[in-house]
Amino acid sequence: MKTIFKQATLSFALASSLLMSGIPAFADGAAESASAAVYKMNADLPVRVKGVFNEKTTGGVRLGAVIRMNNTSNHTLRIPDHELRVKTPDGFVYTLRPSSANERGIQPGAEVELTYMLVVNRTSQISLTELSLIDVNYDVYPKQETALFTIPIDAIVWKGKLDGFKDAALLKKWGESFTIPTLESPLSYRTISISKTNSNDGSDYVVKLLATNPSDRSETVPALELAGKTKTDVFTGREVEANPVVLEPGENKYIHFAIHTEMNAVLASLNVLTTETFAQAGTNGTLKVSNFGIGKLNIDLAQKKSDVLSYAYESPITFEAWNDAIHQDLKVALTELRVADNEDQGSKLAVAKFKFTNKGLTMLPIPALLTELQSPGGYDYTGIRQSQVQSTIAPGTSSVVNYTFVLPVSETAETFTMKLQQSLSGGYGDDNVGGTSGGTKSAYKSTIASFQVTPQGKEDRHKITLYPYTLNIKDYFLNQITSPDQMIAITYTYKLQLFLELDRDPRVLTDQTFSRLKFELVDPAGSILGSKSFPFTGTDRLVSGKQTLTFNHLTTDQIQSNVSVKVYESILTPSGEVNRLITELK
Repeated sequence: MKTIFKQATLSFALASSLLMSGIPAFADGAAESASAAVYKMNADLPVRVKGVFNEKTTGGVRLGAVIRMNNTSNHTLRIPDHELRVKTPDGFVYTLRPSSANERGIQPGAEVELTYMLVVNRTSQISLTELSLIDVNYDVYPKQETALFTIPIDAIVWKGKLDGFKDAALLKKWGESFTIPTLESPLSYRTISISKTNSNDGSDYVVKLLATNPSDRSETVPALELAGKTKTDVFTGREVEANPVVLEPGENKYIHFAIHTEMNAVLASLNVLTTETFAQAGTNGTLKVSNFGIGKLNIDLAQKKSDVLSYAYESPITFEAWNDAIHQDLKVALTELRVADNEDQGSKLAVAKFKFTNKGLTMLPIPALLTELQSPGGYDYTGIRQSQVQSTIAPGTSSVVNYTFVLPVSETAETFTMKLQQSLSGGYGDDNVGGTSGGTKSAYKSTIASFQVTPQGKEDRHKITLYPYTLNIKDYFLNQITSPDQMIAITYTYKLQLFLELDRDPRVLTDQTFSRLKFELVDPAGSILGSKSFPFTGTDRLVSGKQTLTFNHLTTDQIQSNVSVKVYESILTPSGEVNRLITELK
């Protein structure tokens, strides 16, 4: 009877305490009120619950909680050494340990977050029903305990990475704006894009969010985590940006998260979590820090397929706003995209030429954009940028940069989607800027422009376009010459006389980094007898009028008939020389 009386008295005292403090009594199904309500520790220290964590691990069960405390007074207050406890349905009570990094005091008008955690050594999962903040008075015997608040938490406990969300308000659609529940941050977010890249050890998904600061003060993006969910598994991601992202009032910025998955994993949704840190002091005085995430909402990855606009050659490319790769005075246009058979390698070769124009008043750097060509069937072909590129562009001038794409012979698409991307810090890069040569994992990338483009038709010798040059081979003669040398041996030489008409767009600057024109002497069997390459700038450059090309030191011991000359555009890339067949002189 005494025990029953004491329990009834304690229950009455707790209920009276809750009512006197203005703490609401919660019914089942109203758990969201628990995380939104304010509890009074005393007149100057209101408390809110940021989140509760409960996860089964191989070493036991990790229980954690984060509360937020605010000092409403005009002087510094010490944070009382109260105990934070959780209770199970069968009556077990666990006292969580405070983080060694928790603040000991709060400045006037300031707010702090206090983290608590405990690892329980048991093999079975634990269910939690209540969270209590207890004031324990050890100065009296027996010790006296006073519950400052007790709240139901069954519906707000995050049970680890495989947990889900019961509240429909926490289930977001792709492209829908959202804020992070229980955070004081006013920042809002919206999903922009998600891309997938395969590697030798799996796949990397990169998710791009647009963060917006609607407040009148600077805000820092809080520590967030994105986890990708399949039907059976969850893959933890991380923010790509290495440094904190700060947004000024009214500013928008992109933030990116990378999620590494198994090769065949197909993500269905994303969990957004806050990252919490718990520190425990060791016997030697060092801090052992561990992190845990608390789920806040889920984003469905089902998205409507957006229409990709068709592109008109040489028109300015529209980039996503708020990207930090393209200067506002730099205009970018695609001037050429041509696809040719690459018979000797059993593939096709696509070459894209991008014109960068400086509309400003000062020198501008040429950005190291990444490119990707996507077929209607969903196949992605990575572009490789030419090895040498002008570093800067003078005001009022333009420069051209080549990208090459290797396509399979089976690729017969008439249109492609061109994607322009920027490299993100935080990935694992190699020495190739603008493409990979294989063997290493490329940096994370984010698409900042995409459009549908139709490759241009085949060229004939009377109008060869290698922007900014236009070349007309008006006529040609191939002469065969046989002559003895000093050792009475016979040498064989071919001379190709070209009658050229060469024009250049005077607004575009070119130098030795520009592609070359390559002539290959080919016999009827397809064997290459010899080759010559000529630049468009510098010494031995191609010029208008009559020009003679001499092929000597041939791989043949006799003059052959029906010899033809194949004309290529030759581009030097990190993977070596790449040749696009332009025309054939027979």
